[in-house]
Amino acid sequence: MDFRLSPEEESLRKKVEEFVREELIPLESVFEKAPDIFEGSRWKSRAKLSEDPEVKRYIEIMEGLEKRAEARGLWHLDVPKAYGGLEVSNVAMIAVTEELEKTSVPFELGNHVSNILYACKGEQIERFLLPCIRGEKTSCFGLTEPGAGSDPSMLTTTATPDGDFFVLNGAKVFPTFADVADFVQVFARLPGTQGREGVTCFLVDTGTPGYRVTRSIATIAGTEPCELVFENCRIPKEQVLGEVGKGWALNQAWLGARRFQVGIRCHGASKRVLRVLRESLKDERTEFEKFSASLGAFIGELEALRTITYLGAWKADQGLDVRSEAGCVKLFGTELLHRIVDFSLEVLGPAAYRKNHPVARIFRHARSRRIVEGASEVQRHIIQRALFREGTSYLELM
Repeated sequence: MDFRLSPEEESLRKKVEEFVREELIPLESVFEKAPDIFEGSRWKSRAKLSEDPEVKRYIEIMEGLEKRAEARGLWHLDVPKAYGGLEVSNVAMIAVTEELEKTSVPFELGNHVSNILYACKGEQIERFLLPCIRGEKTSCFGLTEPGAGSDPSMLTTTATPDGDFFVLNGAKVFPTFADVADFVQVFARLPGTQGREGVTCFLVDTGTPGYRVTRSIATIAGTEPCELVFENCRIPKEQVLGEVGKGWALNQAWLGARRFQVGIRCHGASKRVLRVLRESLKDERTEFEKFSASLGAFIGELEALRTITYLGAWKADQGLDVRSEAGCVKLFGTELLHRIVDFSLEVLGPAAYRKNHPVARIFRHARSRRIVEGASEVQRHIIQRALFREGTSYLELM
């Protein structure tokens, strides 16, 4: 195994390192009081509709950063070359994200494009995929249902064939920014199917008759997921993403690919928290010695997290099955970040409980990361299944 970057990838990493140092780090004090909506690229959905002068001020800052990043050739890094991107490897994207996570400014290099949208074909490419790549449209992911919880195989939203259409009926909960997205990737099942069978993904424009946002849900992390209802919502067959009845594979591809990014983001956020803690304790020798053993253990665990994240990304680049590795990274990364933040809040005391304190802000997002895109218990289930797939050899008992 070799996680080293190619000369071209190392050059890219250095460019990102320079961008972070020259453009992002100087803005950290500015973003300490930024509205919570400015998280990654998702601000492009709801924030752009705001009339709040303060929100508009931050939009101008973000858009300026985008232009400077594009001028440096740091855009569309993970977009396939066929669509004008650099198509860098998974390992290189982890290295790039690791550099971005050295700053508290929530900035991403490229527009948010769901990886499963690359399954678009024909007119779908011009209508859905390319506008997302260009930043002209945004999408959201409609999988979780009120009665299905963390098990998407229990989804009950139906897609009934009707001539050249499918008729959707059901409800979805927690798709982020569904009230302002241009379209939704909706998962529904064919009548008479159960479990993973018959699951199909549809590209549904948010203005389609029968599509309704019933509420948005304010969360401690600043995001506002929604609840959706589909009532006899007629979707043309041309808006099936991938193949009819093959949507489960798309769902797994979306979740699996994102979990390695979650790992390196947790790694970066954890290191930022520990830097805040170090600054607080550097002049308090007695306090520092009291907590030094715990800090040393955390640093060791962070190195382990970084290693398994790069390992999983490397395996993905080799085209290997990374379901177990992705589960390990998601579980270990989010749980470790939460423990580090919780420990730091205890040490820092009431001063860190202020809403705009950097550790308090990270805490809000850290807790939600243990739930979104597959809760910790789901990851434990995914990991233990490897034992049944591979037998006792997985535990090296032979």
